[in-house]
Amino acid sequence: MAGRRSGCLLTLTSPCWIGYAIGIPLLSLAAPVLVPYLHRRDPAQFAEYRTAWLCILGITPLVAFLLVRWASPAAGRLRAPRPRGRPSPAKRVRNPRACRPGRVTGYLTRMAALVVATSAAAYRHLPEHPGARGEQAVREIAPLAGGVAVATVAVLIVIRLWDRPYVPPITVEVVRAQIHQAEKALKRINAENARMERMVAAVDRKLSAAHSRRDFATLRTMHHESYGCADSVHGVYRSVQDSHRVMVQTIRVVHRSAWQPTGVVIRVVHPKSRAEYARLRADAGGLADRAARLGAATDYHLSLVQRLNARTADLKHTIRDECGPAGENWYNALEERREAARLAEGKPV
Repeated sequence: MAGRRSGCLLTLTSPCWIGYAIGIPLLSLAAPVLVPYLHRRDPAQFAEYRTAWLCILGITPLVAFLLVRWASPAAGRLRAPRPRGRPSPAKRVRNPRACRPGRVTGYLTRMAALVVATSAAAYRHLPEHPGARGEQAVREIAPLAGGVAVATVAVLIVIRLWDRPYVPPITVEVVRAQIHQAEKALKRINAENARMERMVAAVDRKLSAAHSRRDFATLRTMHHESYGCADSVHGVYRSVQDSHRVMVQTIRVVHRSAWQPTGVVIRVVHPKSRAEYARLRADAGGLADRAARLGAATDYHLSLVQRLNARTADLKHTIRDECGPAGENWYNALEERREAARLAEGKPV
């Protein structure tokens, strides 16, 4: 058999870069089964290409490692940076994804799972005539390549899903605490909205009276109060907006947990988990209602802040235009202080 071609098993590695890029990784993942099979079926052909087959078998761990590393998310349970120092003992949970795997054991187990799956697929589709050529070689090798490729893709998808970052489940206590926080935030922002409505109405009255009564001291005091009110309530707006964002994220996590495979299995096995999840969904519905009301109040709050800022700017220009030299001097000094403050904060003037 000297001088024979390697046959259908080397058809995958056709003399082009696409063939090498696809064929060699597939052959390496199937090599733990293919190499012993070829050695037993055709010892002479195997002896002729012994070096090539042993090299393909030798790079199997490297190919498996590269594929596992590519499939596992960079910020996931396996590859994410680990905190320095001695980790505190983790609380026992039912979800097996809660514990991060060791770096070495994690890679080894995933590599082993990949090689076992591809070897099983290769064993199922071993060619009957390893020395075939031409169309027969294509017919012999197509099921083998397809089976190994499907097994590889399936295992890599499972690895990617399994190694996603673990998000601790939201508990009923957390949702109820956020409901209480939402009620407090609603009361706070409603009070601030009423305060701003009064301030906007007062500024409007002063603006309408400015043309008939040019009282510089009164208008200056009103500008100071209006500016201070807008500045303080804007801080309230940002705080409430952050709380609203946390509530929306909590609701999303609760809804997404309904479709997580591990959570579904745990609820099927443990009746207590089903009861806890029912309470969690009910409380999440109440939180969603309060979050919607808080979002509407926050949007209205922002519109009031914008109205108050516009009225404050009108009041500033009214002082400049209607209050003579004193108003102009006050306006110029105000603009200088504003520019100095923006320069100190590194903002463009």
